[in-house]
Amino acid sequence: MSLITNTYSRRSFFKSASACLALPYLETFASTGSKATKGPIKRMLFLSQGYGFLPSFYPKESGKFSKIGLTEGLSPLKRHKDDITLLGNLLNVGAAQPHAGSLTFLTGAPQSSNLNNTISCDQIAAEHLCKNNRYAHLTLSTKEKGGHGNCLSLAWNKQGSPIPGLNTSLELYRKLFSADESPEHVKRRIQTRRSVLDSLKVNAKSISHQIARTDHEKLDEYYQTIRQLELGLERQLKWANTPKPKSPFGHHPDQIDGEAEVKLMFDMIALAFQTDQTRVATYMMPSQSVLSSMGITTLVHALSHYNVSKERKQQAGLRDKKCTELFGYLLDRLKGTKDPDGRSVYDTCIVSYGTNIKSAHGIKGFPLFLSGGGIKNLRLGESIKLPKNTPLANVWLTLLQETGIDIDTFSHSTERLNQLFS
Repeated sequence: MSLITNTYSRRSFFKSASACLALPYLETFASTGSKATKGPIKRMLFLSQGYGFLPSFYPKESGKFSKIGLTEGLSPLKRHKDDITLLGNLLNVGAAQPHAGSLTFLTGAPQSSNLNNTISCDQIAAEHLCKNNRYAHLTLSTKEKGGHGNCLSLAWNKQGSPIPGLNTSLELYRKLFSADESPEHVKRRIQTRRSVLDSLKVNAKSISHQIARTDHEKLDEYYQTIRQLELGLERQLKWANTPKPKSPFGHHPDQIDGEAEVKLMFDMIALAFQTDQTRVATYMMPSQSVLSSMGITTLVHALSHYNVSKERKQQAGLRDKKCTELFGYLLDRLKGTKDPDGRSVYDTCIVSYGTNIKSAHGIKGFPLFLSGGGIKNLRLGESIKLPKNTPLANVWLTLLQETGIDIDTFSHSTERLNQLFS
């Protein structure tokens, strides 16, 4: 085992013949003479799902959630009600099809049969925020394309070409913790309950004489989180090889429990930020597998036609709550993951979570959640109804500016949204 210290980036790594494991910031190996970034760290996370929400999901009035309350669909976010903002009346000017909004969710390019896409806002952010990070960006996706359109991820490069995303938590695990191992080797190791920590011979005792006492707790927590991730992956690999009962909807045999998969992705996003492997991430989230993990056999597209029956509307309401429950889980993870100065990773993040549909097939007035402490003076804890058909690109322009990027326009933006701030 060897320990590498990078004084410029203030990051440390454990290295073996087969893997290089990024560690959280350790005071022991910090350089007092240099810093990777001048000023506070800024991180951006963009999340997108399809199919929208029931009309009853949305607050009937604008205002502080502490005064107007939370709808049933928003109720899982009660513990975070003072840390979320729900924007309404947005329009993605380039979007033309209800179930293909993720094609241009972060670009705003006009959709047509011959789509000529443009650079997505996450890539503009990555160019400025990730100059000294291991990965220029973290692009996550899903094998499910329903509700997203025929796209590989939310990310598009300068040439308007799609950037392929990692489709499974196992792929993301390998990228972050065992990039030098083959996929087959990673699967075998996980299935035999061997950890990347074991292969690296990393444990608190082996380096206890090298690190300061204040770093022990941080490392123990980090190691435990990795082992929990591996236990989750072990369960997924086990069930992926177990035949499932026939069902009336399409479900790939290698797809795992949707809810567990999303949570593992969120866990690893938080760790990627904590270890400073990247500062920009996108995640095009699954829908059908999440619905399946809830025991609902209705196709998610059919479920979006909620007026067909009372039962379908009830199921749609349960899905709404599951979506916000998972979003709440992400915020828990970001808040519970500590940065070098003792603050949470959440305090440096700008998080957006949206869907390209409002309800049913309506693409006008769709919602967008904002959260995170990386936006100074953001009006958190509110439902904000923007002017009708406010361009989504105005939001992206405003968020990019809030990271310190010198940019005056983005896509079809018309103005900065100063009403987002107190």
